[in-house]
Amino acid sequence: MAPNPQDLFPFLKNLDIPPPWDKAASRFLERGGVAMVLGATDTGKSTLSRYLVYRVFAAGLPAALVDLDLGQSHLGPPTALGLGLFPPRFPGDDSLFPDALYFIGQTSPVGAVLEVTVGCRTLVDQALEQGVQHVVVNTSGLVHGPAALRLKVSQAELLRPAHLLALARGRELDALLDAMGTYNDAPAVRLPVSARVVRKTPEERRAYREARFRQYFARARRLDLPWDNLGWRGAPLGQGRPLQEAEVQRYREVLDIPAVWGEADGRRIILLVEEMAAAGPRPSPAENLVCVSWPSFAYRLVGLLDRRHRTLALGLILPSPWSGREIPVLTPLPADQSAEVRFLHMGKVRVHPQGGEML
Repeated sequence: MAPNPQDLFPFLKNLDIPPPWDKAASRFLERGGVAMVLGATDTGKSTLSRYLVYRVFAAGLPAALVDLDLGQSHLGPPTALGLGLFPPRFPGDDSLFPDALYFIGQTSPVGAVLEVTVGCRTLVDQALEQGVQHVVVNTSGLVHGPAALRLKVSQAELLRPAHLLALARGRELDALLDAMGTYNDAPAVRLPVSARVVRKTPEERRAYREARFRQYFARARRLDLPWDNLGWRGAPLGQGRPLQEAEVQRYREVLDIPAVWGEADGRRIILLVEEMAAAGPRPSPAENLVCVSWPSFAYRLVGLLDRRHRTLALGLILPSPWSGREIPVLTPLPADQSAEVRFLHMGKVRVHPQGGEML
């Protein structure tokens, strides 16, 4: 007796599959390519994406899922894009540790359109390099406003999806779909929202992010990363040329600022100081100088990147006195991989190890 699919894939048990969803899944299975799933928040994008992966997997073919939802991610922790490969994973796997991550550093794509678009293309390419011919891209719920248009149009132009699946209530996606046009002679397929979709409150969304962060760092350990071996990405550091020690010393002496590190980006000087309270007199506005205190980095979320800028893991900078030699980071990255870390990508959020987002 053949096993019940719902026993093998528990996520199917409460699934409502409208006939148009099933038809779209059959077309995706037959033709392959990239399927881009669009929709506002709480329209069932993740459910449809899982179902598309399941149909391909059940047919004995490999599939990939790229999750672009930074705030309510199902593959990887919040603030990062995730890639899952099926197999070796099974459909419905919402792992915090997927096959690849692309760190963005914030929970909304607004203000990070370029980074999310590049990350999307990067993860899709990784799937294609593995020989996967059925790739599902689950996009974020940002569908209104200028940022949504730039984001979705840019993603579609880079991916050239063979399937554009739009989950919409009424005509809420009309403006977006008109702006996106048609790719690969495949017009957007408008799909109904499942009757079982549940709307989440902002509090429920925040609680979900907190739980995902807490679980991600549950088995994390402290790694002391050597300062001299690291490059920086993301504000406030990593924007310009590192200052020579003699230049930093000049600011220490002339302005009486306890600077320990500095960068020049052509427009301004950024100085890292041990304590902001001890920063002495304010410099002249002509200096265009910005001071950032080392204590302000405590619990800042960072991406740990290798020499090819691939995300190895996420981490939290731990509060500690300035040593000038090492940066203490709480991360689930195995200690034997710490030597692979070459860049710290500074995120825009601070997170407590128990998962709470900090101001």
